[in-house]
Amino acid sequence: MFSSLGHGQRCGIVLTERIIVNIHVANLLSSLGARTVQNVSYVGISQILTLAFGLVTTTILARLLTPSDFGIVGLGLVFLSLFYNIQDFGVLPAIVQKDSRVDESISVGTTLRWVIAVVLASSLLLFSPFVSDYFGNDAISLVMAVYALNLFILVLGFPAQVLLTRSLSFSSIAVAGIIQSVVLSAVTILLALAGFSYWSMVFGSIAGSIAFVAMLRYYERKRYKPSVDLGLMRELLGFGKHLLVVGIMLFVIFNVDQLVIAGVLGLTSLGYYFVAVRFGRTIGEQISGVANRVLFPTMARIKDDSERLKMGYIQSVRMISIVAVPLTMGLSALSPTFVKSVLGDDWSPAILPLSILCFQGLINSLISPASNIIIAMGKPRYMSIQTTIQAVVLSILFYPTVVAFGVNGICALSTFVSLLVMIYFLFVFSRIFRTDIVQMLLPIAPSLVSGSIMFGLMTVLVQLLSRTLLSLLMLAGIGFFVYLSCLVVFSKGRDIRDIVQLAKDAFK
Repeated sequence: MFSSLGHGQRCGIVLTERIIVNIHVANLLSSLGARTVQNVSYVGISQILTLAFGLVTTTILARLLTPSDFGIVGLGLVFLSLFYNIQDFGVLPAIVQKDSRVDESISVGTTLRWVIAVVLASSLLLFSPFVSDYFGNDAISLVMAVYALNLFILVLGFPAQVLLTRSLSFSSIAVAGIIQSVVLSAVTILLALAGFSYWSMVFGSIAGSIAFVAMLRYYERKRYKPSVDLGLMRELLGFGKHLLVVGIMLFVIFNVDQLVIAGVLGLTSLGYYFVAVRFGRTIGEQISGVANRVLFPTMARIKDDSERLKMGYIQSVRMISIVAVPLTMGLSALSPTFVKSVLGDDWSPAILPLSILCFQGLINSLISPASNIIIAMGKPRYMSIQTTIQAVVLSILFYPTVVAFGVNGICALSTFVSLLVMIYFLFVFSRIFRTDIVQMLLPIAPSLVSGSIMFGLMTVLVQLLSRTLLSLLMLAGIGFFVYLSCLVVFSKGRDIRDIVQLAKDAFK
C-alpha cells in the first residue's frame, strides 16, 4: 500500500492513522471528552443559528438599504471592534485558567472592566468627530457614540460569563447567544422596514447585547461587587498583556483594510466589501468560533499533557475541516449565482471579493484551534509575535494595494497573509509537539481534496447555468453530493463515520 512512499512518509502516515483511530471522537480529551463534545453541540447549534440569523438579516437588509448605509455601519463597527479587543484586556481568560482566588479575581476583574469601559467610551466620544470629518459624513460620529453603549452593557454580564465558562456550562451560553441573535435580527429587520436605514443595525446591536446579558444573568445569578486589589490586578493584567497586544494587532489585521477602503474608495465601496466579508469570512469564522469558545477552558485543564494537547489539536482541525471545507469552497464557487439571485444585481461588485474571502474564512477556521492551544499552554508570546508581524505587514501593504488593485486586491492580500500565518503555526507546533508537519496535515487531506474537486466542478457549472435561485439550490445539492462522495472515497469512509459519531455523542 505504501510501497511508493519513502520511509519517513510511511511512518508519518502510520502515526497519523494511529492517532485518528485510537482517539474516539467522544473521548478526545479523556474524562473531559464527553463534556467537550456536548459543549461543541451546544455552541455549534448556537453558532449555526447565529450564522443563519445573521446571513438572513444581511440578505434582507441588502434589499432594503444601500451600500452606503452598510458603509456607515461598517465604519462604526471598525472602531467598536478596536474597543472590544481592548476592553477585556485578557481578563476573562486569565480568570478562567486560575486555580485559586477565583471569586476575588472576578470582583477585581469586574472593576477593571468598568474602568476600561469608561476610558474607552470617553476616548470614542472625543475621537468620533474627527472620524466624521475625515470621511466626510456627520452620521459616523453619532453611530459610533451609540454603538459605545455595548461596552457598558457587556460589563454587566462579565461575572456570569466567567462562571459559566469556568464550569463549562456552554449550553447556557449557547442559549444566550441564540436569544441575542433572534432579538438582534428581529429588531434590525423591523426598524429597517420602518425606514430607519442604517440606524436599524445600530439599535439592533444594542437590543441584542441587552438580551445576551439578561440571559447570562438569568442562568448565573451569583452577584459580585467590584473590588480593588492591586496585587490581583497586576496578576490579571500581567497575564493579559500579551493578549492585549494580540487583540490590538487583530484589530489592525481585520479592520484596517476597511479604513483604507473607506478613505481611498469611499463608503459605497466599503459597503460592498462589508457585505462580502459578512458572507465570505463569516462562515469559516463562525465554525472556528465553536472551537474557540469550547476548547480553551478544556485545553487549559490539560495544559501540562503535551500528548493529549497534540491529539486534541489534530482532531479539532480535522473535524473543523470536514464541515468548513464544503461550506466555504462551495459558496466561493457559487458566489456569482448567489449574489445575483439572493442579494440582487446592485451588489455585483461584491462577487469576486466574496469568492476570495471564502478561502480566507476557511484558512482562519483551521488556524483557530492553534490559538487555543497556545493560550492554554501559557505561551501567548507566539501569538503576539505573529499578530504584530502580520499587522505591520498588512498596514504597510494595504494602501498601495487598494490604490493599485482596489477591493479585490485587498481580499487577495489578506487571504495570502492568512495562509502564511497557518504555515507559521504549523512550524510552531512541529517544535512544541516534536512532530512532523506532514503528520498534522494528513488528517485534513481527504476533506481538502474532496473540496477542491467539488469547487472545480461547481465553478464550471456556474458558468453554464442561469443565475437564478433555482440554479443556486440545484448547484448546492450537486456540490454537496460530490463532496460527500469524494470524502467517502479519500477517507475510506472514516471522516463520515467520525462526524456522524460526533453528532450522536453530542446529542446523547
